[in-house]
Amino acid sequence: MRVKLLTRVGFVAMAILAISATTSLAQQQSERYPTATELQRLREKLRQQIRSSNIQDRRSPAEKQSREAFVRAWSRVAPAVSPFLGDWSGYEESLSIYPSNTSGRVCLIYIGIQEAELSLGTVSNGQIRTNRREVILKEGDYLGVASVRNNQPDIFVETPYHSPVSLPAPRQFAQSSGTTTEEVNKVVREFNASGCRLALPSLR
Repeated sequence: MRVKLLTRVGFVAMAILAISATTSLAQQQSERYPTATELQRLREKLRQQIRSSNIQDRRSPAEKQSREAFVRAWSRVAPAVSPFLGDWSGYEESLSIYPSNTSGRVCLIYIGIQEAELSLGTVSNGQIRTNRREVILKEGDYLGVASVRNNQPDIFVETPYHSPVSLPAPRQFAQSSGTTTEEVNKVVREFNASGCRLALPSLR
């Protein structure tokens, strides 16, 4: 009985260590931008993820139309930026990509479980390069985040972001993570200070 108990305790300890290691890896910031060659390989990995993930699009027709109308409006003033705009769903996480007052730039709010943070990105050659040294790749209605950790370039999340809908207000979106009021206020302050936008563009 004692041997069985010790064995069971050992398995539990190993499981906790594995979970801790995974969490630590997920929270690591990218060490550098992936190279062009690495991005070619990671784009193919994203395509494989899309083929194997069996993701179901649960958006209603109204949700699709609302987001598409927003994208069309922004395509008139920011055609390179507009395809990325929207609230993208992931596995127990979401990524909202907002337009900016600065040409060619986007604002990104990531939320996970009790986590919300804002970053900035520049759109070039059909990709977003963020200030966290990540590159966001787009394949149709799917996104993959390429980064480098422990000198290994990869897309570390197995389920691509998908099914984009209209953008929520930044405070509402950050609050949905269940994080603290302090963190929500920080995201909103950074959003406003960075010239991020939620409204339709002003057409002259």
